[in-house]
Amino acid sequence: MNNQPQLPLSGIRIADFGWMIAGPLATRVFGNFGADVIRIESTARIDEIRVVGARPFKEESPNVAGVFNDINTSKRSITLNLGTDEGLELAKQIIQISDVVSNNFRGDRMGKWGLDYENLKKIKPDVILISMPTSGSDGPHKEYGGNGINIIAGAGISGITGFPERPPVGTGSLYPDFSGNPNHAALAILAAIRHRNHTGEGQFIDLSQTESTASLLGTNFLEYTANKIVPERPGNSSNSMSPHGVFPCEGNDRWIAITITNNKEWHQLINLMNNPILANNPDFETFEGRKKSESEIHKHIQNWTKNQQEYPLMKLLQSNGIPAGVIQTTKDLLENDPGFAESHVHEFSHPEVDTITVHKETINISNTEPIFKRAPLIGEDTDQILNNLLGLEEKHINELYVREILK
Repeated sequence: MNNQPQLPLSGIRIADFGWMIAGPLATRVFGNFGADVIRIESTARIDEIRVVGARPFKEESPNVAGVFNDINTSKRSITLNLGTDEGLELAKQIIQISDVVSNNFRGDRMGKWGLDYENLKKIKPDVILISMPTSGSDGPHKEYGGNGINIIAGAGISGITGFPERPPVGTGSLYPDFSGNPNHAALAILAAIRHRNHTGEGQFIDLSQTESTASLLGTNFLEYTANKIVPERPGNSSNSMSPHGVFPCEGNDRWIAITITNNKEWHQLINLMNNPILANNPDFETFEGRKKSESEIHKHIQNWTKNQQEYPLMKLLQSNGIPAGVIQTTKDLLENDPGFAESHVHEFSHPEVDTITVHKETINISNTEPIFKRAPLIGEDTDQILNNLLGLEEKHINELYVREILK
């Protein structure tokens, strides 16, 4: 088991029915900080994130997929055939000794198994159930499914991403799966546990992934409700800072982001550029004037940056009080910043490949080190959970394998 007295979430157990990314990522932090997170899986309908995405070259095993291993650290795995009465009964026995039940299926999926909140309360009255369907657990869209691109589209993120003269674009990664949704879910679970500890009452947490993602829109709702303005896609520009953009540097596809937030920074920039055209134009002494001629200013900045190496330029700008940052690739992150790689990246030894590389836990708590164990092989802990937690004898467990209850 993952429980260790010195870790802040020791003693909490989560029956994790989540699959793909958002649900399992929400419970990752619990496992890393001491909770016993039990993934309830099935080879009859394998978690898709076990079989897609980056993996060691030519490896097809469901145990070596990069994203799965990254988002399921410090958990245990049991395989149960929930299409059988006995498989469901075993799941209910795990729920009975758990604090939290988590899932990110469509809104009606848990109910079809008889594992909706009303039925779970009969199994464990103070249970906490968190459901993370695409569009909530009730309403006309409760049966809608979707992935990251569908959610950022429905939540309005795509509508403000990209350039105004071009079609909407995505965010490059499954942004909702890795950002707001799992973090909002983890916070909600912690709040529900605190409420239960004070009152003895469980909770049903209904977290619509679309609504959770819409909360990342910033002030766009206010812009419309107050002024009836639908903000256009801004590209790399800003309504409150100018110049504000991404500029080419020497080399192939090398870029730097530069932001000017006030007149002092502007004067520092044009002094570094030694550009008399920009320095001698009085219209550029105000944000409004710079914003009006932003395209012209950007051309001057591009002509200055395009012959410079990105990292020395960033250092020059930052040392003169100008916000600037290299547009880094993954290779840059891992090879150009040893401190980042050391603090953020971890390599696990793995029984099927040499190593698996994952993100470390990004939360740092004083005098506390997370457990950080590798993600489980599919069904790796089935026997241990059935024997140690549920008290089943080895002979009974073997019979369940033969009858394909444990698959």
